[in-house]
Amino acid sequence: MHTKDLARALRAFANIADFDRSQELHRLAVFLERGRNETIAARLKRTRSSARYPARLKESLAVIEDGLRAAGAIKPSIALAEIQRIFAGRPDATIDAFFEEISLPPLLPDASARRFKSANESVAKSICSDLAEASGNGQSFHVRLAELVSASSAGTATWTLVANQFIGNRRAYRDRAAAIRAIKLHFDAL
Repeated sequence: MHTKDLARALRAFANIADFDRSQELHRLAVFLERGRNETIAARLKRTRSSARYPARLKESLAVIEDGLRAAGAIKPSIALAEIQRIFAGRPDATIDAFFEEISLPPLLPDASARRFKSANESVAKSICSDLAEASGNGQSFHVRLAELVSASSAGTATWTLVANQFIGNRRAYRDRAAAIRAIKLHFDAL
């Protein structure tokens, strides 16, 4: 599901909710409509998880997800489950603080850490942007990843940076193949 499609759906659900819940759903729809129309997974890669979140908004999304799943609308319910991943931490934030926090770019791995000393940051950023562009289609993603693996002489440290940025973790990989395998597994799990 794409961001603008989910935003339209949230606005429709907001019409049957009470005032406070509808305002929160409208604000989430505005957040999703900002920027280009992309898949939910692609947007979440560029979104930081929150340390605090508004409990009522998460509850509303969970109820809508359950309703869609019960009605047999599996793909939209999966999109709502993906969105709920940004609701991390404690349920005590205001809606404004929540959107301010998730609008910040995701944290990148510390390139000054010892394991990244030999990493080429510009190559890692280039590979990540190529992978992000190809992430709309599963087959084209795997083809593009194979092209980047064969064309790039990047080592373990650079591919670790790529995997950390693409997956959103801070894990160290023992070799280049392990980092590439982790990227493939993460993409296939989305």
